[in-house]
Amino acid sequence: MRLFLIVLFGCSSIFAACSPSYSLYGQPKYKEGFKHFAYVNPNAPKKGSLSQHSVGSFDSFNQFIPFGIPASGLTLLYDTLMVTSEDEPDSLYGLVAQCVELADDKKSISFTLNPNARFNDGAVINASDVVWTFNQLNTKGDPRYKLYFRDVDQVKVKDDHQVTFYLKRPFNRDLVFFIGTLPVFSKSFWQSHDFSKSGLVEPIGSGPYLIKDYKLNGFIRYERVKNYWAENHPTRKGMFNFDELKWVYFKDDTVAFEGFKSHLYDLRIEHRSKLWVTGYNGPALTSGEIIKEEINNREPQGMQGFVFNLRRPMFKDRAVRKAIAMAFDFHWVNDQLLYSQYQRATSFFNNSDLSSTPIIPSKEAVIYKELQNPLPSQFFDEPMYVVDPENEAQMRAQLLEASAILDQAGWKIKDGIRVNKRTGERLAFDILIIQPSFERIILPYQEHLKRLGVEVRVRKVSPSDYIHRLRNFDYDMTTYVFDTHFTPGNELYDYWSSTSAKISGSSNIAGLENKSVDEMVKLAIQSKSREELQDRIRALDRYLMWEQIVVPQWYLDVYRVAYWNHFKRPRVSPAYDLGLMTWWHTS
Repeated sequence: MRLFLIVLFGCSSIFAACSPSYSLYGQPKYKEGFKHFAYVNPNAPKKGSLSQHSVGSFDSFNQFIPFGIPASGLTLLYDTLMVTSEDEPDSLYGLVAQCVELADDKKSISFTLNPNARFNDGAVINASDVVWTFNQLNTKGDPRYKLYFRDVDQVKVKDDHQVTFYLKRPFNRDLVFFIGTLPVFSKSFWQSHDFSKSGLVEPIGSGPYLIKDYKLNGFIRYERVKNYWAENHPTRKGMFNFDELKWVYFKDDTVAFEGFKSHLYDLRIEHRSKLWVTGYNGPALTSGEIIKEEINNREPQGMQGFVFNLRRPMFKDRAVRKAIAMAFDFHWVNDQLLYSQYQRATSFFNNSDLSSTPIIPSKEAVIYKELQNPLPSQFFDEPMYVVDPENEAQMRAQLLEASAILDQAGWKIKDGIRVNKRTGERLAFDILIIQPSFERIILPYQEHLKRLGVEVRVRKVSPSDYIHRLRNFDYDMTTYVFDTHFTPGNELYDYWSSTSAKISGSSNIAGLENKSVDEMVKLAIQSKSREELQDRIRALDRYLMWEQIVVPQWYLDVYRVAYWNHFKRPRVSPAYDLGLMTWWHTS
């Protein structure tokens, strides 16, 4: 649920003057004057269409406010001040802003806009549009923007092509890059519309596509902007090659899969292992009309898991959370239901060099020692690692251990039911889901918890209800994915800070309020080198895992992609993304 791509960077001599690019470590891969990214085909034909699918519905073209259900693909409407490349983890390149400069006192940062930058109605993008965008997001946008922009004091227009952000304290590295990836809205357009309301007002953007047509509960289609101002910009050359992009909406994913086989849409990124292994068959696949590929994925995979809502009294005790987590048999689920496709999630930074190890290295021990809010002594006595029973006997032994933990925590068995020995309250909770297919994953977990005397109920809701309940923290437990990146930053506040736990619509799904975590998040964001970032993130990761905030599920280190055979992609794939917008139509 990331709003913009967030990247860190360090103090560098390139700040001495307005620079078109930045890198956290050393120099950016692409030097000034580069023609295009290495993973594109600069001569790719621009024609044809690409259609994908979405599940549910939409009722809004404004994805920046905490109301409504945004349509798929809306990010294509907007260009940002700067952009990242998809084959390096820590560099930014100018787009709407041709360069960026830090003041000598490190308390303000200025962006000089590209004089060629245009909205899709032909109007020049100027500094007042940037200021207006910032102010709208900060006052009327999703509450997370205010959290991210907390260190910005004010934003001022210097002239038509230069805007300056004044900071409350010197040089917050992550904040600068968050600002750098800010989309820019048309002030003149929105002055005659209410930005704070969701709805189907088609906005004026500056990006490579605009809305062509749509049908509620049916589809949304975009058309490529014919005179797109940045078509030959080096960060855009060879990209956005389809004349049309379309998302077709289905009631659920089972129906959507049948729609793919009937060629109601062109390309599907498969998230269901059973379908990937057993569902892709028939004449179209045999004849080669449908291509099925596993493409290497080097992106950090974050954490997917069943998330406890710590706002619920029954989940405030870590021991209770630990016992409930021990009832999940990943090994059996992966072998019997997921066709051994996955790896167990053991970190909030899976598939990356930021993942912690069970043993605490000396550098990370120092971080823990210097915290103003000391960690529980039990954390050091009981290192965190995920145990996966390999057979029924081991699982039975683990359930016996979980039962003993619940007994010790004050939840006793009475007539086969787990109740609180003081209040008589039953240990029971709901798991909120949106995908019917996930019920088969929960069923064996539900049975194991039943053996512990714990009642679990599955609550399947519509996509709109799910979004509403997530925004208002109205659930006991739900499945969630905590996305991450090679250089985590301000999203850590959104996921884990005590402040975000109280903000409706934040990504602090767990409701974690912990002063030690607040300190570690702050330290991570203030890191001055990659090595320091690694140590601090690993320290944070280990403690988050030990707190048993989630019941870890799994992750996948490949993209599973199926598509009808009228597409090609560049010979070189980007290292850190599927790069779908570099593909092109062949017919």
